[in-house]
Amino acid sequence: MSDPPPLSAVGLRLAGEVGQATLNQVAARGAAEQADLDQHVAAVRAAITDCQSARGREARAVARHAAVDARVGPAARAGLGELLSAAARSCPDVPFVADACTREPTPPLALLLHYLCGFVEEAVTRDWWPAHEPDSVPIDWESMRIAAVCRLISAAEAESELDPDLDKRP
Repeated sequence: MSDPPPLSAVGLRLAGEVGQATLNQVAARGAAEQADLDQHVAAVRAAITDCQSARGREARAVARHAAVDARVGPAARAGLGELLSAAARSCPDVPFVADACTREPTPPLALLLHYLCGFVEEAVTRDWWPAHEPDSVPIDWESMRIAAVCRLISAAEAESELDPDLDKRP
C-alpha cells in the first residue's frame, strides 16, 4: 500500500475561498445555478465512488481522477458529461446508481480533500484562476466544481459530528 499524495495547504485555502464565494453566488442567483451545482455534486460523488475500488490507493486514484476532470473542464457542458454518464450506467463494472428517492452516502472526507487538491492543482496548471469580481460574471466551470466539493465536505463533516460510527462504513 502506497502513501497517499500530500494535501496542498495552499490549494485547500484557495479552494475554500473560491468554494464559499461560489456557494454564496449560487444561493443568490436561483434555481438554474442550483441545478448546475447539483450536477457537479453528482459528478464528484460518481468520480470518488469509481475510485474507491482501488483499495489502499483511493487517495491517489481520486487525485488523478480530479486532474482529468480539471483537464476536461468546460467541455463537459457540451455533452461530454452526459455521454460519460450514459456509458457509465450501461457498464456492468460501475456500481449500481441509486434512484433519486434514496439518499446517497457522503464520500469520505479524506477522499474529498484529495479530489479537491488534485482538481485545483490541475486547474491552476491549465492557467485557471478565479474571477476577481465574482458577482458580475457567470460562474465558471472550475469554480462550480470546487463549490460542489466544498458542499460535500461540509456534509461529510456534519455527518461525522452527528454520529462517530458513520465513518466506519463497510
